Amino acid sequence: MFTLHLLLLLPLVAFSVHALGKLEPAEGKLLFGAWVDTSSIPISGGDSPGAFNDRIGFHASAFQFYQHLPLKPPVDGPPDYDVPNHNPDGSIKMSVLNDGTNAAMFLTIYPDRGLSEAVVTDSHIIALANQASAIMETTGRHLYLRLAPEMNGDWFPYGQQPEAYIAFWKRFHRLFTPIAPEVALVWSPNFRAPNGKYLYDPYWPGEEYVDWVGVSIYWKGLANKYPWIENTLAPSNYAAQLLDADGPEGSTQSLYRDYAVKYNKPLVISESAAAFHMGHRGQALGEGIGQVATVMSFWNSFIFSTAFRSKYPLVKMVFCFEMVKTEDADTTNDYRATADPATLAEFRKGLAALDEAGVVLWAGSGEAPHPVTSGSVDALTSTAGSSTVGNVAVVVPVTAVSPSAAVSAGKASEKVVIASPSAAAVVGLQTKSGGLTVSAPLLVVGVLMAGWM
Repeated sequence: MFTLHLLLLLPLVAFSVHALGKLEPAEGKLLFGAWVDTSSIPISGGDSPGAFNDRIGFHASAFQFYQHLPLKPPVDGPPDYDVPNHNPDGSIKMSVLNDGTNAAMFLTIYPDRGLSEAVVTDSHIIALANQASAIMETTGRHLYLRLAPEMNGDWFPYGQQPEAYIAFWKRFHRLFTPIAPEVALVWSPNFRAPNGKYLYDPYWPGEEYVDWVGVSIYWKGLANKYPWIENTLAPSNYAAQLLDADGPEGSTQSLYRDYAVKYNKPLVISESAAAFHMGHRGQALGEGIGQVATVMSFWNSFIFSTAFRSKYPLVKMVFCFEMVKTEDADTTNDYRATADPATLAEFRKGLAALDEAGVVLWAGSGEAPHPVTSGSVDALTSTAGSSTVGNVAVVVPVTAVSPSAAVSAGKASEKVVIASPSAAAVVGLQTKSGGLTVSAPLLVVGVLMAGWM
């Protein structure tokens, strides 16, 4: 076996090693995906991943779909209109993922008939695990599974049952993970409201049971203006208020700091959009400030903001919600950023700026995240150690890198990634299985020893 030892000299800086999570992109990188309406529902139905890519001019990193648990046969009518995108048994119809790329699948699972073992049996969970494993093996796509989302709300049958939810999650993890270990499991509540509703803590199953933290974020109007029937501008830091308790629209608890940062978990915005209010109780609504201003005020407070991305580096994936829904006191909301031509033009400018900055890992780019199991980096992180201060030389062993593998060190503000057996170590890309990320300024002094063992 070939072993390479690097001497890393850190003058007067703290040294830290960040082991990336399962299917997590590298520092400074973002996956941008969409939940498009592939159903037959009026207005927004009939969409497809391929059509979405054509509209935005890029290959989205991931697409979101859903299944019920247990499976439920589709209905060609309300509420789901899901015959076009589900097989007769209720499983997702893989042909709807027609984007022609290697985009990841983000599969939301709704146990909407209850959480008990009598309703969701062990056999149901095992069958889903086998399905998930088969999807990854047969398509080569990465798979994220968002289980029982928005459980802290009161709009799903399984909602606001913390004890039953925790027991269900742990049972699911015990049965699912051994069969599909490379699937990333996403814990995704709704954002906590300013009035204290929709708590997080009672539903947290424990860091060992979660790969990603997620949350749903929407702009509909100021919290104290319900029912939301006027199209208005989102506050300039609206997303931060909801994610990080950074203002009156958020709660007193930061999901970002209390879960993503505390447990070192990547964070996905599982659903996000601005609602353009079209009608209320059967009556058309005025445009107010207009769709472009309404929608873009939200996105400009969010991932199109350099300040937001810098402040919240663990936000690694974002899904835009591309549907029309009637909800919230019978208000019809158009959440789509890509249907109205004028809005789409501005939205594309935001995506183009992200692309120019090299932020998004688009599908088919060759930089998609690779499966990393929770234990695959243990040996390296324990070898490298934790933080030290002062002039310190740290020897980092890297096993099974070929003799020709290059090690690149960037500017002091950049990081060095020592990659897997299949890749050379390069600056700025994610670690592969068995790799690590050095997240402090450093200087590669030299190769101490290289040889075959």
